[in-house]
Order: sequence, then structure tokens, then C-alpha cells
Amino acid sequence: MLLSNETYMLVALIVLCLGFIILLFGILRGINKIILDNSSEDYRRISSFCIFQSHDGVKSTFESFRMIQSKRLFLTHIPYHFKWTGTKQPKLSSTSQIIENIVNYDDEKKWDEAKIKFKHPLKYNESTVIHIKTENDDLDHKAQPWISCKLDSPIDVMTFRVLLSYKDADFNKPAYLEYKELNPQIDRGYRILESVPFDKGNKMYSYCCANPEPGRIYRLRWER
Repeated sequence: MLLSNETYMLVALIVLCLGFIILLFGILRGINKIILDNSSEDYRRISSFCIFQSHDGVKSTFESFRMIQSKRLFLTHIPYHFKWTGTKQPKLSSTSQIIENIVNYDDEKKWDEAKIKFKHPLKYNESTVIHIKTENDDLDHKAQPWISCKLDSPIDVMTFRVLLSYKDADFNKPAYLEYKELNPQIDRGYRILESVPFDKGNKMYSYCCANPEPGRIYRLRWER
């Protein structure tokens, strides 16, 4: 009877399509609920590789490469927190993602914010490398000589590399790896974890740590 009437046939097709859409929505909603129950985080941190480079002690670049794994059905963006201690705000860019909504705060104790948007959403358990680059200018020498990495969850590998080609040939002072707790009841500041020798041949500091303890901010500090 439906096939004998075009109007009835059209209504039947619409109802059938709506049924499929509702069924698909229910399936996706159920899958997403299971995923949310399995992980409270939007993504898993796997590794972090930070490179600071300066040729004259004034202008510098800082690059961060972070491998992450999506723990959501579709992950379109993640937040990024950073802080440059110099007077002039750095320029942020990325070769792999889109940087949006940059917010800088005057409060030195509050992290600046940005949104890292993926060019294509990450599917569940899909991994990618996040790339962030900052171009810095420290004409008044207000910036502090350190780079840091905030670990609010476990990570497999953390690497720091600092290249200072402007250092004198006889410079040989070590840097210090320091840490402080993310949410301490009493803030005692940074504590020295170990010293890192200066590679005179390459004029650089290099430090790599497997499975660093989470819940800390780590930083590598050197002499200006």
C-alpha cells in the first residue's frame, strides 16, 4: 500500500532514516560513555621533548614536541599552558597544529593559555605529536634562564635540551634539574634534584629521564 502512493513512500523513508539516525546516535553515545568511564583524561601523555636555543643570549627559540594519545571518541583540540618570564610576549606557532585563543596574564604565578587545534580530529587511541614553537626576545634581560615541564599525569620520557652557542669557549658551569610539587600544602619552592654537566664541545645541556614522577613541575636552570 505504501509503495502505491508517493507521499506514503516518502513518509516511510523519512521515518526509516530518522530511526537509523536515532539508532546511530544511541550507539555512539553508548560508546562515548564507555570511553569516558575508562579515562577521566582527554588524552594520555607519552613523551615530552623540549629544546631551547639562543645564539646571542637575547633572542631565542623554545620548541616543545609532545606525543599524546587520544582517550576520547573524537579529540578536536587540547589546552596549552605556558609562561615566558621576559617582558615582551613571545610569538607562538606550530608546524603541525593551529594555535588559537592565546591569553596572557600579568600575574607571574598564573599560566598563560592557548588552544591547540588539530587539523583533523584524533580518533580514540590515535596518537600524534604536538609541536609548539615560541620566538622570544629578551632585550632587557628580564627573562629567567630556565625551561620547565609541568607533569600533571604520568609520562614515559621527558627530555630537555639547551643550546647556548654564545657561551665562551672556557664556560663549563653545570645546570641544575629542579622540581616542585604541583599542589603542595606549603609551597617550599624548587628543590635541586641533580646537576647536569655542560657539553663544551657542542655548547649545550642535555637531560633525559624515563618515567619521571608525576604531580611535579620540572625545570632545567643554568647560568645566564
